[in-house]
Amino acid sequence: MDYVNFKKRYKKYYYISYILFIISFIVLFILKWYLFWVYIFSFLYALWFWAFRNAVHTQELKNIEDKNRDFYSSSITAWKNLIDIFIPLLVAFIFFLSWIFYFDWYVILFFILPLIYIFSFVFINNIESYIPNRITKRNFINFFNFKKYKYWHLYFLIWWFNSGFSSVIPIVVSIYLLKNEVNIWLFQWLLSLISTFLIVHFSFKRNWKNRLKYFSIFSFLIFINFIIISFNFNLTYFIIFSLIWLFLLPLFRVSEHIYDLSLMDNIKTENSDFYPAMIMREIFLWVWRIWALLVLSIITKSNILNFDTTQTLKIWLLLIWVFYILSVISIYFWEKNEKI
Repeated sequence: MDYVNFKKRYKKYYYISYILFIISFIVLFILKWYLFWVYIFSFLYALWFWAFRNAVHTQELKNIEDKNRDFYSSSITAWKNLIDIFIPLLVAFIFFLSWIFYFDWYVILFFILPLIYIFSFVFINNIESYIPNRITKRNFINFFNFKKYKYWHLYFLIWWFNSGFSSVIPIVVSIYLLKNEVNIWLFQWLLSLISTFLIVHFSFKRNWKNRLKYFSIFSFLIFINFIIISFNFNLTYFIIFSLIWLFLLPLFRVSEHIYDLSLMDNIKTENSDFYPAMIMREIFLWVWRIWALLVLSIITKSNILNFDTTQTLKIWLLLIWVFYILSVISIYFWEKNEKI
């Protein structure tokens, strides 16, 4: 296929991502008893996620101006929360039925999820096309211009760490303390309902002038929350921690999403826009995620390595959420010294 013509139909990346998603689940459903195919599923699933994220970020950076991103980010986060309210309840219900009737709950999930993505195909043609320039050596050099973008890189170094480890460590803590899937999903469903209300409430107050204030407040509250759970690592405090966490995380994510877009939009040259920074940022993010999974593997095998699982989790919780405070500091200096 001609390179330029393919770029003119950039929305095909949505089709590619959805097809990869469906194939990954088909592979795992048919051949899940072979460990090799589980790895193949993980690889295809990662490709789907990568293609989808880049397609979405492209449309966001192309069509949403910086001054409008606060309300936009609040809106999509609220919608995501509404989905998060329904999905955990559905999954918990499927787990419950599988225990009663002794069937494989994977069967239902493997049928439902691909069908949902197939239905979304009808909306893709309405998305505008986008033609990015080729990524050149100059873009690569500009991306790693630490003198020009030192606070940008500091933020993303912190953000990559948080994104990798905060996506796996709290999950391990949940399983470690709540013990089973039904408890985890039902618990999350109840709390997400209230969180959605808070997102909508603050969406009318956020703007480009006060985004750093909200980012700082929610980062500090999350930091305090994780300090408390780190020193009181038991089920009672975990319930309190989760209440606060599920209130604050979506509110924090609104600010984080705004800064993600703004930072990518600022790494550009005379002949290129946000696209090279977006692609390279995503590549290095996956490097950090792989590292996080390796650490997770070590934690889950801590008994073999004679590690204290509880102490290991406490240390990682403390370390991750100290980085929340550092992210606010880096954003402050970025806005003051580097933002275009």
